[in-house]
Formats: sequence, C-alpha cells, structure tokens
Amino acid sequence: MNNGQFIDGLNNSCKTILKQKYPVFSEQEYLRRISLIEDVIKQKNLDKVIVYEAMGSGNAVQYFTGWHTTQEALVEIKENKNINLYVEHYNHLPMAEKLINNKTNLLWGERQLANKILPEMLDDLSQGSTIGIIGRLPYSYITMLQEKNIKIIDITKDYNLMRSIKSDEEICWMSIAAALTDEGINNIVSNLEPGLSEHEMSQITQSGYLKHGGHKIINFFGITDMDNPENCVPYQYTSNKKITQNDVITTEISSHFWNYPGQVLRTIGFKKMTPLYKDLHAIGDEVFSSIFSILKDGTTIEEINAISSKIEDGSFSIWDDLIHGYGGGYLDPVLGTKSRPASSYEGFRFKENMTVVIQPNVITNDHKAGIQTGELVHIQKNKSVRMHSFQMGYIEL
Repeated sequence: MNNGQFIDGLNNSCKTILKQKYPVFSEQEYLRRISLIEDVIKQKNLDKVIVYEAMGSGNAVQYFTGWHTTQEALVEIKENKNINLYVEHYNHLPMAEKLINNKTNLLWGERQLANKILPEMLDDLSQGSTIGIIGRLPYSYITMLQEKNIKIIDITKDYNLMRSIKSDEEICWMSIAAALTDEGINNIVSNLEPGLSEHEMSQITQSGYLKHGGHKIINFFGITDMDNPENCVPYQYTSNKKITQNDVITTEISSHFWNYPGQVLRTIGFKKMTPLYKDLHAIGDEVFSSIFSILKDGTTIEEINAISSKIEDGSFSIWDDLIHGYGGGYLDPVLGTKSRPASSYEGFRFKENMTVVIQPNVITNDHKAGIQTGELVHIQKNKSVRMHSFQMGYIEL
C-alpha cells in the first residue's frame, strides 16, 4: 500500500529523528528529566527513588533511562548519582545498550530482582529512611520494605506532572506519532469496503503505519446499522463481525513512536448521515471546536464545563471521557460532563506544552447511537494547535 503523505508533511527535525536506526533523546533532555526527579527527592526529603515496571506496563523507566521495559525492570535513582537500571532478561541487554543515556548504569537483574537486587538497593538505608516509589510494586517488595521499617511515598503524581508538560523534543516525537496515526486512519478510510471484518480493519489500519516505524496502541471500532443503531462507542477488541453498506463506524486510532502517541477519533460511513447522526455529529463538532478555540495556558475546568453543557442541552450525553491528557500515560485532567462525570480537579488550569485529546463522543441517552470526533492537540501560550493533519468531521465514503 503506497502511503506516506502525512510522514512527508513532517518538518525536517522530525524527519531526521524518524530516519535514525534507533532514535534516542539528547543527553540534554535526559539531564532535564533527571533534574526534575532530583527536585522531588529534595522537596520530599527522599533517600532514593525506586521505579518498578513489568510487561511493558508503565513508562517511567524509559523516561529516565531510555529503556522500554520488556519483562521486568527495576530502577534506582539517587541525588547526584548515576541511575542504576536492572533489566531482567540477559538477552535484552544488547538492545538496552543502544537506548540508554549516559547517566544510566545498565545491569543484569539476574532474574532475581526481588530476591537479590531489591535487598541490595536497601543495604544503604537505615530504619526510618524514606523512598519514593513510581510504579506498581509487587506485594513481596512492599513486605520487604515494611520489614526494614522504611517509609514509602508514592510519587507517581509528581511523575505524572513531569510527563504532562512536554519538552520541545517530546513534542517532536509526538508529532511523528500523530503523523503515523494519520497514516493509519487514512489507510483504513482509503481501503474500507463492505464485507471486511473488524479483524481485517485493524490489520489495514496498522499496515498504514507499521512500515514507517509506528506501532499499535489503540485500534477501536464501533460498528452498527445507521438506521437501527445498537452501539454508541468503539469497542476495545475486534471481532469477526463484517461491515455492511448501511453501517456507521466509530473509530479511535492511536499509533505510537517509541511510546510517544498520537490519537484521532472519527465517524465513518458509506452514506449520508441520518437526521439523528447529523444532530449527534453537529453537537460533537461544535463542542470540539469551541473547546479547541479557548484551550490555552490558563484555561480553567469551569470554562470547559460551560461548553460541554451544550451536549446535555441537546438531550444527549457522552460515554467516553471528554478530555484527557496524553503522552507518557493517560494523564490529568480526565474530564467528563454533568451527565457523565469523571474526576474532580478543583482549581486546575491547563498549562503551556500540555498535550491533550479532545474527544466528544456524543451519544443518545438510550446508549444505542453515538459518534466519535476529535484528536490530540498541543496547548501553547495563547492557543492550541492541531497535532494531526487528517481531515476532520464525518467521513462519507
């Protein structure tokens, strides 16, 4: 399949990164990140920070060291010291060597992270010491810490705050991911036809970005008859259901570039929208545009809520979150609406260089029909900018 138009639209800096055999961030970028975590160590009077991740769950190991966790990884961070990274599988060390930064010591975990490595990390700590934790420590780790009477502070919230504000380098990587994601949705739109199964749709979507170095995070599809709908939101897993000429398809697509993601949400069909779907999409597009137009450094949750109330004014609701931070996790703020609330963020203001997904998934109150519209945007000082180039609105084939 001959695609690549969105990749071709990247600026030269992003293209240079994309062409690297194994792209890595600059040492200056890693020094910035290490400085951020050392600030937390000072503020909370920590003796050290321990990061634990397994099976690709989490991203703090990569953020501080450059290594993308495979089986298991354990990281030790102390102020004014090099970072110690323990990788569980010996055969993963050659790959890790290519990705880690100059401030990281790469060590084999000897398949004994719990029985040997963690106890060694605790040897220089006395009773009453305090450590910061990022990640989901196994129960055996927590028990060991408790036995040594070591105070544990979960600093995941501090870490997420670091991730919510992107550097220029991170924005470039996310721009690449946005282009890869655009290649994915463009590929399915260009090749969608009745008779394809959801499995085949996922394959076609992924083939749009895999050859360019992208990988799958999300390929969600919701398929239902537009005249007799029974689905209001995309599903997380594909099935062997085959699409028909009368179906409407809601999509949520995310490809990542070395764990930096893009995200687009669109509604696709083979015919003009019915009056119901026109109403749903009109509200969704209006809410997206209105939020996008005011979203900048300093925008408040109350301003967003005032706009999203238009959804309920039209006797509709949402199922999916309305807005969420993205890039380095599913980040704060995660917002819903009055009829479908999410988290509470008293006094929260959006900040420059946050990247968020605006995604009004407007649905009927009986949960039988819904649309998807929206995408990842970059918040700047006085405005927000689109990170995607794929066409907006309802896609009629």
